[in-house]
Amino acid sequence: YPIIKNSVEDDLKTVFDTETGLVKGESSFLDWREQEYPRWMQPADIFNSENLGTSAVHCKALKILGEIAGILGDKVDSVRYLGFSERIKAGINKSLWMEDKGFYGQYLYGRNFRLLSPRSETLGEALCVLFDIAEGDRAERIISNVPSVNFGTPCFYPNIADIPPYHNDGIWPFVQSYWMWASAKAGNEAGVMHSIGAIYRATALFLTNQENFVAYSGDWFGTQINSANMLWSLSGNISIVHHLLFGIRFTEKGLVFEPFVPKNLGGERSLNNFKYRNA
Repeated sequence: YPIIKNSVEDDLKTVFDTETGLVKGESSFLDWREQEYPRWMQPADIFNSENLGTSAVHCKALKILGEIAGILGDKVDSVRYLGFSERIKAGINKSLWMEDKGFYGQYLYGRNFRLLSPRSETLGEALCVLFDIAEGDRAERIISNVPSVNFGTPCFYPNIADIPPYHNDGIWPFVQSYWMWASAKAGNEAGVMHSIGAIYRATALFLTNQENFVAYSGDWFGTQINSANMLWSLSGNISIVHHLLFGIRFTEKGLVFEPFVPKNLGGERSLNNFKYRNA
């Protein structure tokens, strides 16, 4: 435990921006840098940028770490890590929220002066809803205002015109799954149905669970890199049943059910041979 604690403290000193309360570093899974960052940005510039999704993940991870410390009886560390989590949450809401658009900006960037990228970042937006970072009516506004297209919700929007589809101008079923969960949490049935349609359509058309597909065509052809039977796409597909329709939640206190069944998908369903621990 002391080794883990020291590692966390060292990491926080490196990546935590005390001025904004955000976390430095590139965009979560969006790691092909030419796809989502300006071409002038060097690795050091990308490290110093402060991304929505990356900050949201750190916010939740530090909250969990604080809760673990509390369970272990370490009140000092519990307060410390919960405090870090709250500071990141406050930083996201202060520095990345765009009131005129009704959702968070993609990231803060710039060498001498900080600018906020006005693009939406779908995974980060969804995580802010799921992790209760978006307070008040912001969760509902995010789900209502983040742009979707005919074939789903792009990884970020708008796309970059001269960059071929992958993260840019791309829809990833696993990201669409998080968006579906967030839409359900916000009570947005239209967002849920659109997400289910995006995931099932691609699976039925390709006869497998592709890693990604082109936002403007709905086809996997034209993407820069792709994989068939991709596990995180497959997991997102399965989550339509487990996480959404049956609402299975794994909590520290046990198994909880919070089903969300859109009106158009009403009816009786049964789930058999689902193993949870030894049950």
